[in-house]
Amino acid sequence: MKRFVVIALIIVSTGCRKKQQPLSPNLNVANKVAMRTVSLFYEGQDLLLAPERRDLPLPENPAGALAVVVRELVKGSANSAVPRLLPADTVVRGAYLLPDGTAFVDLGGPTLTQGWATGSHQELMAVYSVVQTVTVNFPEAKRVRMLVNGEPAETLGGHVSLARPFAPQPSVVAR
Repeated sequence: MKRFVVIALIIVSTGCRKKQQPLSPNLNVANKVAMRTVSLFYEGQDLLLAPERRDLPLPENPAGALAVVVRELVKGSANSAVPRLLPADTVVRGAYLLPDGTAFVDLGGPTLTQGWATGSHQELMAVYSVVQTVTVNFPEAKRVRMLVNGEPAETLGGHVSLARPFAPQPSVVAR
């Protein structure tokens, strides 16, 4: 009887499996990855954000492209004279876009976790650097909510409240 049950389970389990589609030999083609120009926002000499354009290989789907763009922003400006807006050890844990237009950007790293000792202007520029980058490159994103280590946080550095999502702020961008 026991042997019969085992054989029956094997037959049932093999018959119920869906045949898996073979993986595409080229995931870039399957994900429709192509070079796209994005605008990353860094602080300029006038203490306002200015776009820096880069070409990145991005999937067509905004859900897949969002984290790639934010990771590129966190790397810093290609111009070594432009100071970093976020701590050098900042990592992008994830980035998500909800159907209602809210983008979530989850940051982490030792400095943000232990408490970033920065001034209010730098913190404000860091927050809006992320907000402007996300909303300019992803028109479906209307607002950005920032998380630290997967959780809502009061602030990044003690000055700018992260209690609510941020809408784009054209007044912090150079014309």
